[in-house]
Amino acid sequence: MRPLVVMLIIVAAVSFAGGCSGSHEPVRDRPRASIAPSRNIPGLDVPGIIHLSIDQLIRRLGPRRPLPVGFTDPVQAPLLLRQEQIDSSGFFQYRGLAVVAAYNERTRRVSDLLLLGADESELMRRANLALGAADYLVLPVFEEQRPTQLMGLRVLATAPSLP
Repeated sequence: MRPLVVMLIIVAAVSFAGGCSGSHEPVRDRPRASIAPSRNIPGLDVPGIIHLSIDQLIRRLGPRRPLPVGFTDPVQAPLLLRQEQIDSSGFFQYRGLAVVAAYNERTRRVSDLLLLGADESELMRRANLALGAADYLVLPVFEEQRPTQLMGLRVLATAPSLP
C-alpha cells in the first residue's frame, strides 16, 4: 500500500507543477531585441556607405543621436586611458540597426562602422555584409567587461573608393 501512496504523491506533484507552469496562459507580447530577426525588413547596405564621409552618412542615415548611456568602444577605451587622440563618434539608428561611426573630425572621413548587436548572422544579413569581401573587413567586437559576449561587428574599409 505504501508504494501506491508514493505514486499518488508523485502524480499529484507533477500535475500541480504542470498546472502552474503557465502553459495555459495566453501568449503575451515580449519586448523585441534591438535587432528584430525578420526576413522582410530591409537592412542597410553597409558596403555602399563604408566609404562615405560623416556628412554624407548623416544625409543617408539621418541625424546623429546621443551614444547609449554607458557605451564604451572597447577598441578606443585603452586610447582614452593613455590620453591619446581618438576619433569622434556618431551614433545612428536606421531600420532597426544601431550603428556607431568613428570619424576624423578634421577630415570628416569615416574610419569604421560598428554595428551593435549580439547576433552575428543577423547583423551580417541585415547589413548586406559578406566575409572575404575585397573592399571591407568584418571583425567581431566583444564587450570589455564580458569578453565572451558579442557587442557587434566592426566594418573597416580596406581600399578607398574611386570617384
